[in-house]
Amino acid sequence: MRVAICSKRDLTSLIILNDLLPRLAGIGGCQFALLLAVRTRAVETQVPELIRTKFLERDLPFDRLCLHRPRRPDGRSKGGVDLLDLPGLEQAFGITAHMVHSSAEVDSRLIAFQPDLVLSVRFSFLFRELIRSLPRHGIVNVHPGRVPDYAGLYPHFFSMLAGEEALGCTVHFVDSSIDSGAIIATGEVPIDRRRSAFAHNLDSHLLGNRFLAEIAGRLTRNEEVPSWPQQAPATRPNTYPTRGEFDRFREAGLSLIHAEEYTKILRRFGIEDGISLSDDATGFPDLTGTNRAMGG
Repeated sequence: MRVAICSKRDLTSLIILNDLLPRLAGIGGCQFALLLAVRTRAVETQVPELIRTKFLERDLPFDRLCLHRPRRPDGRSKGGVDLLDLPGLEQAFGITAHMVHSSAEVDSRLIAFQPDLVLSVRFSFLFRELIRSLPRHGIVNVHPGRVPDYAGLYPHFFSMLAGEEALGCTVHFVDSSIDSGAIIATGEVPIDRRRSAFAHNLDSHLLGNRFLAEIAGRLTRNEEVPSWPQQAPATRPNTYPTRGEFDRFREAGLSLIHAEEYTKILRRFGIEDGISLSDDATGFPDLTGTNRAMGG
C-alpha cells in the first residue's frame, strides 16, 4: 500500500513524525512518501503571539539551531536523546521529505506518487478535489480537538480558553469543508492548566498517531474501517485567535509555550549548548535571552 504522509516543517511535526513513522513502518507492506508544508500566513508576521510561535516552532530549531543527530558510533542514542532530526528520519526510514510551498506543488507530488492512502497531520494546505478523489482509501486527518465544537485552527487553545477538562482528538476523513468529514476515531487527553497549549496539542497528536497506525494496519489487511457522519456544526470553524482572545488566555494564567517544556524537547534532540530560556510575562520563553545566546 502506498501511503503519503502530509505534515509540516516545524518542531511539533518533527516530534510527531518521530512517533508516527516507527508505528507505520512496523505494519509492513507499505511504501511511504513524505510532504512537509512550508508556509507562512500574513497573520503570523503581524500578531506578537503568532510571531513568537513561528520563531519557536520553525525559525529557531530549523534555521538557527540546525537540528542534528547526536548518535554514538554504535547507533544508540546518548542518554536522554531519543529524537531524530529530519535527515535522521529520512535515513532511518528510507524516505525523502519533499518541501511543498503551494497547493500546486502538493497536487504535483501526490499525483506523481499515486497514493492509496493519504495521512494528514498538521498540514498547512487544503486538499483540492483533484487530490481528494485520488487515493482509493481516502484522506485521513488528525484534528487535535473535538468536532464540530472546535473545528478549525488552534483547537487546543480554544479548548483551554473555554475551561474544558479534556482536549479532544478526532481522526476523520477529509471532505470539501474544514474538519467536517466522517469520523473514524475519537479520544481525549486531560487538560492540566499548569502545562502549555503547545504540550496539550502534542499530546493530542500523539494519541492520533495510534489511531492512524491502527487504520493503516486494517487497510493493509483489507479490513473495513468504520466511520460515522458528523453532526452539522453550529458555527464556522475557528481561525487564528484574536488579540483579545490571546489577552484572555494570558489573564487566565494559561501559557502558549513553557520554557521548561521547550528546552526539554530540544535536549531530546541533543541540543544543549547556547540555550538559556525563561518564561517572560506572556508565558512564552524569553526570546531576548534566546537571541543573545544564539548571537542574534
